[in-house]
Amino acid sequence: MSIRFRLALFGLAVVTLTLAVFALLIFGLLAAAGSNEQDRQLAARAVDAVNALAVADADDFLPRRVLAPVDAAEAIDMFVVVLGPDGVPLSGTGEVDGVVPSIPGALLAAADADGEAIATIEPAPGVQLRIHVRPWTRPDLGLAGYAVAAQASRRVENDLQAGRVFVIAAATFAFLVAGAAIWLVIGRALRPLKQLAALTDEVGLTQDLSWRLPLPRAHDEVRQLSESFNGMLDRLQNANAQLADALESQQRFVADASHELRTPLTTIRSNAGFLIQHPDALPDDREAALRDIAGEGERMSRLVGDLLTLARADAGQHLDKAPVDLCALVGEVTRQAGGIHADRQIAAHTPAGDVTVPANADSLTQLLWILIDNAVRHTPDGGRVEVSVKRDRARVQLIVADDGEGIPETHLPHVFDRFFQADAARSGGGAGLGLAIARWIVEEHHGRIAAENNVFGGATLSVELPISASGWDSAGPGEDVSEQAPSPAASDAATPGSRG
Repeated sequence: MSIRFRLALFGLAVVTLTLAVFALLIFGLLAAAGSNEQDRQLAARAVDAVNALAVADADDFLPRRVLAPVDAAEAIDMFVVVLGPDGVPLSGTGEVDGVVPSIPGALLAAADADGEAIATIEPAPGVQLRIHVRPWTRPDLGLAGYAVAAQASRRVENDLQAGRVFVIAAATFAFLVAGAAIWLVIGRALRPLKQLAALTDEVGLTQDLSWRLPLPRAHDEVRQLSESFNGMLDRLQNANAQLADALESQQRFVADASHELRTPLTTIRSNAGFLIQHPDALPDDREAALRDIAGEGERMSRLVGDLLTLARADAGQHLDKAPVDLCALVGEVTRQAGGIHADRQIAAHTPAGDVTVPANADSLTQLLWILIDNAVRHTPDGGRVEVSVKRDRARVQLIVADDGEGIPETHLPHVFDRFFQADAARSGGGAGLGLAIARWIVEEHHGRIAAENNVFGGATLSVELPISASGWDSAGPGEDVSEQAPSPAASDAATPGSRG
């Protein structure tokens, strides 16, 4: 049994109970009004009869039978009976079974005492009369008696029966109309539930979580249900998208790892096989093979470390942050890089004082090493790498510029993509993951990173970090208070421009 049918039955039960109570009230009112109206009419007729007797001639008081009297056993017309002082009928316009009905003496005595009396009598089996008795007198004629107005009681019953038929017909019509209205209203009210069921089936069949329920205009429970269901679909769609992204990232990680690890593993396997097959190989050949194995092992270790870093990024790992002095960090990293790459000129240019940013010190150190290593890799011997820090009211700029071969214009949009290498032959053994990791670190710090070529032929990588922990301040860029960094090409030239 559907919920619509059950609700309709409940509504019809309420309507039926209401109509029954209403009908009973109507029947009671009709019965009371009918009896009162009959008594009022009988009283008025009795008064008219007394008034007529007051001016009647003496001959009119002689006992006589009226032609074609009202048969109270069959008709419901009102009639009048005139009685003498002893209750004997003098005349009457109505009869019961051909006889003028007799009036009980107790009722006549009550009329004498109260001036009127009203009661229901049964002059014959199955025949009830409602009567109103009033005494009359004619002192001028020495006569007295009683005027009785009577009417069959079934007149009220007939009126009640007519009212009963009308009320039942009206109640039946109201019941049918209410039933149809309830059915339609419930169907309209439950339409969103049907749409919800259909949408659920559609989503289950098509696996399409973009479907949404239309919201009713009324702000009721059905609208709340529709909004809740749409909100659930939003959350499911977001969760499904995140799951799809995670799966895609996992598949990309596996594919990238397989692709990049294939070459070092092949090299290691080949050199190991050579050493096994040629135990008497020349020392130089053995040393070269071992050197290749060690180099490829080191490269594979770096690659695995980079892939694990990106895998953690894809998994939603976030970095803990604390105030970090960027100038001190730049100075330390460039000092170490200058010692490692003695064949390059690596210089740092920072403003006076501290430049503190909310950051993860280890990740920021890794970012600096990635940018400097990238610049060194694409800079010839004797080339220059400049690391500079600029500060204004809302942001800090970290700029790493070199005077190397630069980046082809067509490759600029892709330099931060994973495994992208502008020139694999001159990549220095890199796997193309460093700048992808750098972009993740910058994004974790709510910053921006960009790459472009500078006027000296080399590349400039610029990072912008917010000074506030909550992101970029509403204040616009302030006056540059940093020291002007020399160019990679000449110490007295301007710092190469940066994108972003």
